[in-house]
Amino acid sequence: MTAHPFWYESLQGTTSGFQQVVLSTRVRMARNISGLPFPNKMSIEEYVSLRTSVLRILQKYQYLECKTAKGAVVRADDFLVSVDASDNCIATFGRPDTGQVVVIGDEDHFRISTVTAGLSLETAMDLTSNMESRLASDYQFAFDKHRFGFLTASMANAGLAMRVSVWMHVPSLILTGLWTELEPLLKSMDISVRGILGEESELTAGMVQLSNRTSYGKSSEEILSTLKRVIELVGESERSALSELLRQYRSQTTDYLKWMSMLEHPFISREAFIHAVSAALLASRLGYNVRFDNHLALKVLIAGFKSRHEDGLVQMQVVRNYLKDTIMEP
Repeated sequence: MTAHPFWYESLQGTTSGFQQVVLSTRVRMARNISGLPFPNKMSIEEYVSLRTSVLRILQKYQYLECKTAKGAVVRADDFLVSVDASDNCIATFGRPDTGQVVVIGDEDHFRISTVTAGLSLETAMDLTSNMESRLASDYQFAFDKHRFGFLTASMANAGLAMRVSVWMHVPSLILTGLWTELEPLLKSMDISVRGILGEESELTAGMVQLSNRTSYGKSSEEILSTLKRVIELVGESERSALSELLRQYRSQTTDYLKWMSMLEHPFISREAFIHAVSAALLASRLGYNVRFDNHLALKVLIAGFKSRHEDGLVQMQVVRNYLKDTIMEP
């Protein structure tokens, strides 16, 4: 049997037709305990006490502790905490089966979130809200009912202290140049536009995070409604741009698809890796014989982020082994 690159292997499901541009959904809530100093002012004793009590509670809900101890190595690539979180006291608890995560000791006492594959706004909201309610039954969260809502380390979180975000793949808009026209409109709708690594990261390989910029004076229903309109707008715009790629932008598109060849190298940079995954996903949408869908793209990206060599290069053999053990058919 002829050996093929891993993205040509037979996968479960189908990759025909235009696929959704949303790779993943996340809902995150920030909460702080009334009367307890913010994490950057907490003593080691206060941190240890909080971690111990949280661990006892979360174990009842099948959470596992992922990161522990002051100075633990926490990478921004984990999409769980801020870039400089490794300098702080931090512990991370998660449920791999549901994508739920509780981080303590970052900027706030709690960052409660759920990450799901694809577009799952209601599911992610329900899971996050349920966990927040469970923690609220054991801790009194700091809340100003007259003005600020939930009190957090950043005034940007005033109000509900909630951020709903989607990770979208829009290479057609980038290659056609139409993204520069769409981005100002999104920002006028109070939408934050970021790269896939979150705060202050650049838009890379047509992959972008879109989220509500603020939650002050808004209900969760209003935030979800706005984001749904944004997703529909961006999705339709990407679909229209996709139809133009091979007609008016054939040269640029062909050059972009060449990034796929990087996936056969033993070690590649993170930037090349993200571009290669983006190119393979775009090739599938264009109808090429590439068995690559959103589910595989997300798996490949996560595997790559967690298999970087000491020098920062992505080890592709580790990525292939990860895929073979998780989603590849025999």
